[in-house]
Amino acid sequence: MGTSSAQPLVRMTDVSPALEERFFVLGGEPPPIAGTNLHARVGSPCAGIILINHIEPAELAAVLGQAPDPAVPIADFEHNSPLRHDFVGSSLNVETIAELKHRFAPVWRRLAELPFRAKREERAELTMLRLAYSRDAPIEAVLTPGSPLIVEYPLLGTAAGTRRQLELLADLDLLHRRHFTRTHACSKCGSARLHVYEACPGCSGADLVEETLVHHYRCGCQEPESRFAQDQLLVCPKCHRVLNHLGVDYSKPGKIVVCRACGAANSEPLIHFVCLDCATVTPTEGAAATDWYHYDLTDEGMRALRDGRLPRFEIACLLEHGTHAYSPHEFRLLAAEEMRVARQFQRSFSVARVSFPNIEADRHALGPAGMNVAFRHAVDAIVETVRASDFVGVGGATSVIIGFPETAAADVRDTENRIRKAIQNAVVVPLELTVDVAEGDAIVEMLAEG
Repeated sequence: MGTSSAQPLVRMTDVSPALEERFFVLGGEPPPIAGTNLHARVGSPCAGIILINHIEPAELAAVLGQAPDPAVPIADFEHNSPLRHDFVGSSLNVETIAELKHRFAPVWRRLAELPFRAKREERAELTMLRLAYSRDAPIEAVLTPGSPLIVEYPLLGTAAGTRRQLELLADLDLLHRRHFTRTHACSKCGSARLHVYEACPGCSGADLVEETLVHHYRCGCQEPESRFAQDQLLVCPKCHRVLNHLGVDYSKPGKIVVCRACGAANSEPLIHFVCLDCATVTPTEGAAATDWYHYDLTDEGMRALRDGRLPRFEIACLLEHGTHAYSPHEFRLLAAEEMRVARQFQRSFSVARVSFPNIEADRHALGPAGMNVAFRHAVDAIVETVRASDFVGVGGATSVIIGFPETAAADVRDTENRIRKAIQNAVVVPLELTVDVAEGDAIVEMLAEG
């Protein structure tokens, strides 16, 4: 069992940085600077953190984890680029201290206007909202070629699980998404540092050359021009006739790609990815796609900051109605709450997506109205099959998604057969279905697919 929801809140003492200019220095002993206190201790209120040496992300995370306010501004004097910072300087002296205080002033003012409150299990998510509020800026993504994910959020710094937390906050309407880019991941190591190349469908080689396609009208032969070329003439490789006049004897209908390794000719080569980190080659269909977003703080996000907690009151209202098929928004609220509980109390939580790949063919055969009735019966069958603690979401007549609290992904497979049988008994038309199961961070990716 975990701790109760009544555990004390983490609060920041409302101290004005103008009066309390104590800084915490990380990375060694700071030089003496007149009029500036550089000896704040871990866990005590401070005006900011100053990095004077190379710092590992875990070192800074440990300090911020004990800070009364984890959104305090940070000054970097050692080019710790992966870490979040509000000021960068070359040397720590009286002049740069004055400059960083000037830079920190608006952040201090906004932090003082809204003291930090958060339960420990919600501290990381509320810190993200607080950083966006106190810096008066969106949480923007940037390309970082040195990172395996190649996308990072400078405002938040380097931290595991950042995207998962941002997506949960967006699902709760605390952040608003703006699409940034889409990346693909290596099938072996998960790195997004991939080189893209066109590959031969026959041998997967990359030694491809584009040629003009020649079509001989008389015998119908259609091959790359190089296979017709003999000295200065074009000779059909099939019937061996000389082609004299373009438009009379032959045409050039377009381009084709020829593999110089195996000789195969194809109009559309395959797209492959080769990982720059482990050299694994992954076909397009095997490289998992991830959408990345910029995030803007919403009014609901500000309300969460003022309340010092993530919204959960909507969840109880949803559950009062009993088991039924929820809307996508309702399902995300329920899933976000279950993920939070699973993380806090180290419990299992899984999500399954039931898809109907042949649904368009069935719709053509049954008509739109008939297909809608069949899909509704399938949804009702799923609702009646799962447990009372499970919840079902539907976003259209293409798939159904199911949340399984207190259930590991491996155990969900036991329910899959019951769902298949229930649908077969409830629906006259044979519906082909596939079931994908996710747990942990993979749930975020599944929900992002819609």
